[in-house]
Amino acid sequence: MAQKSTETALALKIQATPGIFDTPTLPADFLRVANLRPQISSVTIDNPEYTGSVARNAPDVTGKTFTMAFNILMRPPGGSGVPGANEYLPGRVLQACKFTEIRNTVAIPEAPEAVGAGSTTTKAVLGASASAVAQTYKGFPLWLSDNGTGLKRQTTVIVDYDANKGASLAETLGAPPAADYQILPFLGYYRSVDASDPPMLSMQVWYGGNRYDLVDVQVTGLRIPVNTSTKTQGSYPAWEVTVSATIHASAAEASPAVTPGGTTPTFKDGDQWLAGKAVGGASFTIDMGIQSEDPPNPNQPDGSDPSEIVSSTARMSMQRQFYSKDVFDTLGMADAQQQHPFWAQWGYGSGTIIGVVVPQARFDFPNPDLGGALVNETGDLMIDAFDRSVGIYFPY
Repeated sequence: MAQKSTETALALKIQATPGIFDTPTLPADFLRVANLRPQISSVTIDNPEYTGSVARNAPDVTGKTFTMAFNILMRPPGGSGVPGANEYLPGRVLQACKFTEIRNTVAIPEAPEAVGAGSTTTKAVLGASASAVAQTYKGFPLWLSDNGTGLKRQTTVIVDYDANKGASLAETLGAPPAADYQILPFLGYYRSVDASDPPMLSMQVWYGGNRYDLVDVQVTGLRIPVNTSTKTQGSYPAWEVTVSATIHASAAEASPAVTPGGTTPTFKDGDQWLAGKAVGGASFTIDMGIQSEDPPNPNQPDGSDPSEIVSSTARMSMQRQFYSKDVFDTLGMADAQQQHPFWAQWGYGSGTIIGVVVPQARFDFPNPDLGGALVNETGDLMIDAFDRSVGIYFPY
């Protein structure tokens, strides 16, 4: 009987020690993925020896590389509270490409507290219980009780935090906050720029009637495409992931069943703010620009140490509505090369809201698009190597 591509599954675990495979625990470690694309490539050496004729010897096959690409739907963790450390499986992939997991399990302060004096439409001055250490809350979701109705509308995000407890916001409020605030409980993942190496993963993948055990799995590419779902078409936000790995073992084994994961919120009925303006648009995509290399090592069976990330240059591309210069001057902001925040948030309620924040980014020059009935523009945002320069959070 022919093998079916839908009978595919993947499980993963954070690997404790390089070179030592850690078996995932099933079913707890199943990661729901789509569009799995494994590839085994041969490493060959052309044989230069003469044969006394025009015929040449075929190349020697000296090894193999294993790479794999897959998509993870951007489904929030859900539940009644912040998950435990490393429990959110997509977060393990994010950690493997240099994101730090932050778990804020209790609101700060635990009871809502009045904002301080001096708040504006772009900055909330936090109260006595807030930290006086600069950037403590950078990228964190902030609840303002008088910022609309319901958790999603009342939740904004902090893009800069100073030692005077001033929390600069990604959005421009309708009026200065004058009631209560809290730093919400949340699960978040934020890009780290320190010199430490990210963890590796162990994976098991089932397809074609076989199981492959993968050791020293390193994320070699991460893109985050988010398309706007409109009244005429829908699209799932996702993480697009590529990895490299070493095949530790394989066996004939049918794919186990993976239970459905539930609803994935689509990008609509939410927020999209750029440089303090609510902008319309068809899509945004963050590319972490990861480059990796395999250090040569003759002590290893395949002649190389596990792949390592050697560079990551993040950039965001947007397809957005075009605004007149007096409303939103993207050309002028590109000329000025100042830092501006980007923020998107969508979803439903506690545990099912998704926030994506780039606290500081510089405009590249926009390109107008008059190819359709509406005037749009495409343009990139340059993301410098600030700590927490890209964040993804799920508030509770």
